[in-house]
Amino acid sequence: MKKASFTLYILFFLSLSFAAFLMTGCSKNREKPIVTVGEKELYLDDFIYDIYLVEKEGNALDENYWDKYGYGYWDFTYGGSTLREMAKNSIMASVVMHEILSQQAEASGLSLSDQETLNCQRAISTLMEEGGEDALVKAGISPVILKDDYLKMALSDKFSKKLSTTFQIEEEIMKSNISKEEYQEYKTECIYVPINSSENQKKPALSEADKNIAFEKINKVKDMVEAGTEVQTLLDEDDGLKYYSRDFIATDPAYEKSYIEAALPLKNGEVSEIIPTDFGYYIIHMLDNNSLDRYKKAVEEAITAEKNRQFDAEYNRIKEQYDITINFKYWDTLTIGDITVGKND
Repeated sequence: MKKASFTLYILFFLSLSFAAFLMTGCSKNREKPIVTVGEKELYLDDFIYDIYLVEKEGNALDENYWDKYGYGYWDFTYGGSTLREMAKNSIMASVVMHEILSQQAEASGLSLSDQETLNCQRAISTLMEEGGEDALVKAGISPVILKDDYLKMALSDKFSKKLSTTFQIEEEIMKSNISKEEYQEYKTECIYVPINSSENQKKPALSEADKNIAFEKINKVKDMVEAGTEVQTLLDEDDGLKYYSRDFIATDPAYEKSYIEAALPLKNGEVSEIIPTDFGYYIIHMLDNNSLDRYKKAVEEAITAEKNRQFDAEYNRIKEQYDITINFKYWDTLTIGDITVGKND
């Protein structure tokens, strides 16, 4: 049954692709090549899905930027380039990379298994089913274009994984170079009784009598937490209490110095003294004063960075073997943000 089901799935896939080919075989998107990678010419059809994904997100951000800031996302300048220019360069780099790596995969004898091919089709079907079919069709993206893109990316990724097996990653040495003390993380929660409002300056501060009541409340809360009462129980019983959690390392610039200084000496399960501020009284409850989560994250990030460094070095070596010619006369006429805009709302 599974074999028959698979065969029907592939036949449907191929028939859909053939029908799409008949409809798009004379597409204007294939009249001018945008870039030539080795012997392979790539046309707008080879770029259109990447462009669509970038424009779909970018145009939403552009609208949001105009509403919030009075200027657009695309033409915001960062590091001497507009985000539109950076997006365009990123699209070109991505398409060229997948082309090169898929060619390398084929040259090395790699190919997709039947299951990997089926996974690509399932991903395309899911994309269509989740309400994207009309938008894709309006953007000029046919099933055959999606099929080509997904299969190429899958083959490219397969070669990348094969390539990564050759990397030399000295994980133990990298771990030893990252200080556990430097990345020692403190996990805390804080209960807070406000005496003023930082959000609404028109709201008057509490009277001294009310401040005393607030202090008595936080003092009672402190005693209950120290006695083992669950914080959530206290919050459920008194909606006048405020709560937030904070996970930090000693040098974390994201939180005020006074909070960190009050928390650092605490043992696990211990509660700080009442800390008065202009806005209220709070106590800190130490949950874990020696969490390794931040250290593990730092190690993972270092290993990932080293893998990326080695991949970039190897990819650039491979890339040098290819003649890459960009048709700037055509490419420069295309404006990211306007190619599928109005078609993919």
